[in-house]
Amino acid sequence: MSVKIYKIHYNSFYLFEEKTMEPIIKAIDVQYCTLQCPDLDIQEQFLIHFGMHTVEKSEDTLLMRGEGAQPFIEKCIRGDKKFISAAFIAASMDDLKKLSESEDFSDIEELTTPGGGFVTRAKDPDGIGVEVVFGIEERPDYSEISPYPTNEGTNVNRVNQIKRYPKGSYPKIIRFAHYGINSKDISKAMDWYKKHLGVIPSDKLWAGDSKDSNTPLMGCFSRLDRGKEPADHHTIFWLDANAQSEGIPGLNHVSFEMLNIDDVFMGHEIMQQKKEEFNYELEWGVGRHYQGSQIFDYWRSPFKQTHEHQTDGDLLDNTIPCNDINMIENTGGMPGDAPGPSQWGPPINLGTFGDKRGI
Repeated sequence: MSVKIYKIHYNSFYLFEEKTMEPIIKAIDVQYCTLQCPDLDIQEQFLIHFGMHTVEKSEDTLLMRGEGAQPFIEKCIRGDKKFISAAFIAASMDDLKKLSESEDFSDIEELTTPGGGFVTRAKDPDGIGVEVVFGIEERPDYSEISPYPTNEGTNVNRVNQIKRYPKGSYPKIIRFAHYGINSKDISKAMDWYKKHLGVIPSDKLWAGDSKDSNTPLMGCFSRLDRGKEPADHHTIFWLDANAQSEGIPGLNHVSFEMLNIDDVFMGHEIMQQKKEEFNYELEWGVGRHYQGSQIFDYWRSPFKQTHEHQTDGDLLDNTIPCNDINMIENTGGMPGDAPGPSQWGPPINLGTFGDKRGI
């Protein structure tokens, strides 16, 4: 709790207690996402082309992994197309218990998926599922892979080391990195995630001057508060569902971190080769974002659920304040930012990006 002193009439003083609510817990990362898909065979083929490997598959459930330590990073359940949930990681079992004792979250359950662990579940204000997990073990066959060193100008890291990627190589996905939601009420969603998981905003997108209380908030990129330890620029971000998906809340996209930029472009090449035969759709890419600075490439599955390859994103600790960006006048970002959603790359119709087809 902080105490502020405000001067009022007649030179008297009034003590006002401003309660700064501490979050119930501070999540430390995300583990996996869960989608519902009508045909698991089609979804499995898409994710293999996208760069994942099959872990388990039954009539009703599909688990897919990348090259990282997580036993799986996307879970697919057979059923009508829907985004089910994303799983955040608690820092300790005590944190998981603390969260499960709060009003919104369920009792703790033991996970039966590879890696084991424990989970508590809730629904956010948009009705999107949220899982918080702890104790999931690394996959037993995991061995760390490192990208080739890169020479960049006078920063020389690779000498007498020839760089070669076999033609047609599938891209290497490291981890589930973040997800985007089309929200009916961005401020309400932000407050909920801040209260329960300790998320903090990195960039807010306003349709005008943020100081004007009538200005609509169109988007917010939020990260996990890991103190002085850097975190991804955003682990979750929200866009206005009224602008993106005719007021329907749901999935904008799920994003996966690649080993390096070569893997983003190799993934792009593979998906381009497969798109006509397998009904994949290039939504946007390859380019580099403003918010987060990632190299990106977005693809829609045959069910129109958008998956992103990304690499080389910004890492921020909790000392960096939020940017309030005026999307109309293009102010509030970094010096030199130009109008548009990307620093370089192809144009995009924001009316179709993450629209209701993916929900």
